[in-house]
Amino acid sequence: MEFNNRLLLKIIELGIAIACVVLYEVVGDMSKRPLIVCGTIGGYTIICSILLIGHVLGSVIEKRLNALISLLGCILFVASGALIIDEWHDQHDFLGHRKRDSIAAGSLMMINGVVFLLDTLSICRTRTVVPVLVEESTKKNRVEINRF
Repeated sequence: MEFNNRLLLKIIELGIAIACVVLYEVVGDMSKRPLIVCGTIGGYTIICSILLIGHVLGSVIEKRLNALISLLGCILFVASGALIIDEWHDQHDFLGHRKRDSIAAGSLMMINGVVFLLDTLSICRTRTVVPVLVEESTKKNRVEINRF
């Protein structure tokens, strides 16, 4: 395992996603569109934890697929956060904690969208070779993976 900026971004993404799950459970009915909000939070909590475990174990994840997952995470988190903030910015909550917690969750989701964008840019800027299966010309039946 190599500690680099991409591993740090994955840890931050997972931490913010877990914080959003906790805030969603605390607030309860945070959005009128729970499908996109819950799907984004729950789905990317699972995806980020799997990618983080894969990075720690040293598994090979293709650069284009990883960038696509991060770009889609950026779009979904920004959209979900904007939906939540739009629904709650004019609401009057007499107790005050539901509105504050909902806007905090929406803001965290927007911040996580920015972190996903930084992760996408970090992935696209790396100049490592995508691992491919190659066959040696001298031994026809031996296949090995060139990692980097």
